[in-house]
Amino acid sequence: MAFSHASDTLASKCGAFLLLFISMLQSRMTKRINSMKGTFSNLDSNAKLFIELNRQKPQWWELFKNDHELYIEIRKDNYINVYYQGGAIAKINYKGDFVAEIHPKYLGKESGPYCSLDLNSLSPAILSDIKRNIEKEYSAKTNKEAPPEKLIQGQLIISNTKYIDSELQYNQDSDIGLLRIDLVELSNGHLSFVELKGITDSRLRNDEKRNTNIPEIILQMQKYKSFINNRRNELKEYYSNLINIKRSLGLTTLDNAFEINASPKLLIANTYTKPTKGRTERINAIEELLTKHNIDYEIIKWV
Repeated sequence: MAFSHASDTLASKCGAFLLLFISMLQSRMTKRINSMKGTFSNLDSNAKLFIELNRQKPQWWELFKNDHELYIEIRKDNYINVYYQGGAIAKINYKGDFVAEIHPKYLGKESGPYCSLDLNSLSPAILSDIKRNIEKEYSAKTNKEAPPEKLIQGQLIISNTKYIDSELQYNQDSDIGLLRIDLVELSNGHLSFVELKGITDSRLRNDEKRNTNIPEIILQMQKYKSFINNRRNELKEYYSNLINIKRSLGLTTLDNAFEINASPKLLIANTYTKPTKGRTERINAIEELLTKHNIDYEIIKWV
């Protein structure tokens, strides 16, 4: 009896130890997964979301894909964003089933935390309502000569297949801090990181009398250049992976053979509708500044 009791006690202690060990192991795995979030290496072409989209081909997914007013982006943490005119229609994940979130104001509700979007009930009519709500949101803020940057960004993406990504965010480098790049362009075998600005943006130049500091755009482009060169290999591997995922989902036909452009590009949308002496002088001053600092830039007419 004493031997049996000792055996039971030992078994109980072993069981408790095993549970503790499993708990510690799970905690370490969770910490490791969390530490990978937001990193380029976290993007997984075999993530359940991408696998199930290809396997199931749900009706709502085909609705999104076949709507040429929308654009779809793959994110580092293996989820998908669907956009209309810069407004996020859906953030899609897979958690045993497809789930999506949307801002309530795009559903015509009061502003608040993101809420669930019922993908299985999504129809062309509901999608049209969501689009109208996004348009209302922007129309309240739109000035014909200074449209929201997001609106310009969205129209550029749907009219140019060369833009393979948008809103690239990175916050894993303490020296650089939070970084968000507007557009990623793939053309002529080169992958370029593009900052977008409207011509009226105050960050494009400083008032020489009241503020003689280096304009914010120069510092921003220098920051991007450091990021690109410090992370060149990671960026190449990440975008090769991202392009493969987009190709597998039927979102692009672009080739993933490319080299990284070491210098970021600045794309300026000239939204002025009427030329004036002051506006011409502003544009000339901006160009002079960008040339002086060796910034790769292009000014496009926006109508």
